[in-house]
Amino acid sequence: MLKVVRIICRLPGAICGAWQSVVKTVHIRPYFIYFWRMQSFEELSKKFSSHFNRSHFPGQPVSLYEPNNYFLSLGGKRFRPVLCLMANELFGEIHPDAWHIATAIELFHNFTLIHDDIMDKAPLRRGQPTVHNKYNEPTAILAGDVMLVKAYDYINRLTPDFIPRILGLFNKTAAEVCEGQQYDMDFELRETVSFEEYLHMITLKTSVLLAASLQMGGILGGGSLGNLALLYEAGKK
Repeated sequence: MLKVVRIICRLPGAICGAWQSVVKTVHIRPYFIYFWRMQSFEELSKKFSSHFNRSHFPGQPVSLYEPNNYFLSLGGKRFRPVLCLMANELFGEIHPDAWHIATAIELFHNFTLIHDDIMDKAPLRRGQPTVHNKYNEPTAILAGDVMLVKAYDYINRLTPDFIPRILGLFNKTAAEVCEGQQYDMDFELRETVSFEEYLHMITLKTSVLLAASLQMGGILGGGSLGNLALLYEAGKK
């Protein structure tokens, strides 16, 4: 079995070493070697921002959709969707559906931030007023809800054969993120939290979405079960 041996040197953050291990073990079909230029994190980040920075919502009612446009305009690293695109590109040219999944991931992530800010009573997000602080709490709840609905709308645009597998992973991840947030709130009421409990909580609240982002990109790229497992573990680390 031939292997693709490529190193992505410009991937930021602590998962670089794990990502390199994944790339070294990605298998391709025997007797065929495919060559393509893999884009850097910075290149894909710019492309995703250009793709994503538009209105994802209808115009009316303004009181519902303007808060979402405001929140998305605050920007962010867009780290998770770019990981999805990078994982997809491991297996060839980026699949058109990867842009839909990347968009769904970013909308879901921002939905969690809107609701997290409400639960944390946070006044600011990225140095600007949070949605519930700028508008009001009921509006922020609804804005987050409709952002989640829009994420599912993008999943529904996928090639039908991909939908069951992607949707299953997306739903599993969404539930785990909610579990992590609940553990986080539960821990605030306790005097002590063990390291193992904290690690489990933060894995659910943060790491599983990174892991799923990588794995969903790999699914669209036709990755083997072994390679998909490696991508997921890289995201969790």
